[in-house]
Amino acid sequence: MFNRVKLFFYRTLSIKPSDNVPEGVARYFKHNVIVNTLDLMFFFFADSLWSINTIMPVFAATLTDSPFIIGLMPAIVNAGWFIPQMFISGVVSRSPKKLPLSRKFAIAERLPYLFFPALALAIPHISKATALTFLLILMSLRGIFGGLSALPWQEVMATVFPISHRARVFGISRVFGQSMGVVGSAIAAVVLSRLQYPYNYATGFFIAVIAQWLSFASYSQNREPERAPVNTPTSEAKPSPKAVDFHLFGDILRRDGNLRMYLIARSATFLGSMGSAFLAVYGIHKLALSDEQAAIFTGVLFASGILGYAVWAALGDKIGPKRIVMISLFLWVISLVVVLTAKVIWVYYLVFVFYGIHSSGMGLGDLALVMELGEEDLRPTYLGMARTLTGSVLLLAPVLAGWLVESRGYPLMFAASIAFTLLGTLLMNRVRDVPRGLALPVLTPAPAMPKEE
Repeated sequence: MFNRVKLFFYRTLSIKPSDNVPEGVARYFKHNVIVNTLDLMFFFFADSLWSINTIMPVFAATLTDSPFIIGLMPAIVNAGWFIPQMFISGVVSRSPKKLPLSRKFAIAERLPYLFFPALALAIPHISKATALTFLLILMSLRGIFGGLSALPWQEVMATVFPISHRARVFGISRVFGQSMGVVGSAIAAVVLSRLQYPYNYATGFFIAVIAQWLSFASYSQNREPERAPVNTPTSEAKPSPKAVDFHLFGDILRRDGNLRMYLIARSATFLGSMGSAFLAVYGIHKLALSDEQAAIFTGVLFASGILGYAVWAALGDKIGPKRIVMISLFLWVISLVVVLTAKVIWVYYLVFVFYGIHSSGMGLGDLALVMELGEEDLRPTYLGMARTLTGSVLLLAPVLAGWLVESRGYPLMFAASIAFTLLGTLLMNRVRDVPRGLALPVLTPAPAMPKEE
């Protein structure tokens, strides 16, 4: 068994001549795998202490009873992460080196986190309404700055890791990251149960801040190779010198039917994610549990993510990102079914087992799928468009979820989440996947219009 694991890691960290990888990428490959793994270990550790799916909704529930507000916790972070990306795609495309730009945005991403401990400490001295307002502002900034950082980060990942190794590298690094998430969840459970509110949350948030900056220090050690010339045919659409070129966006949408299908399918799945904000809150309410149970849910979530990333790392480069996404969506449906049927706590843990494997598959598969939708020169534009146009739906999801909970109750809201997810899965099946080992497709130029006599 040990020898098999050793062989797997050796193959993951090795670049063979037959892989046809640029020399610069191969030279820094092992180094970049290590520093990005350390980055994710610290990042996931921090994320477990202020998880947007478990701890933050429960924290918000101490300030308000509104299902709509609670549903906003993950939604505004995720929407903030997705929406800005299209608007900086031009800046990223024009930048010959992605890493220096990415470092600047990564610093901005971490600035809002500095204020979370202070907010928790201020709760005894301010009204709940004021605390809730500041919480929503900080969560929004957390998402927006994260979104500004995301596109340069994705471009760095696409540059330093070749397509033939991405699934394995992303999977392995996230296995270690999720492992640290389990450690962070255990610490969160102790802190939330042993310390008095709100100092328990303040302590957890402070530890997370330290971990976030250790994450940045690790990421900054990436070594970006020189970009190799693209030898594939060029399309009629070119990267724009403009920061925001709506003409280019419209041209790509008009020509690329595969991208349009992806956008429709992913939008449906985002509507299907409306139930994610209520998993911990509903479980605690349904089974009469204490707040620190949210940390245990987080631990189960991260532990199952370890299993998920290990499986996806082993299978990803063989089955392709689209199949990973579709399997992951089906697991989310299973998770929601368990939510509706669980009567005891040990069964409810299965919600986060399936959700953790689902999240790991979506995190790995969706990123790889979007990276492969367009040719290299237009990759930042494709990434930005895909994230912004689909992420906008995330702002609608909590509105719909909150209305359904208040008017019809939790079961109907979770049922609607299942329906949208199944619809998105069926549509995702119509998205063309890139066969393993083939070059990225190019955007076919539109046929010339006949001249009028």
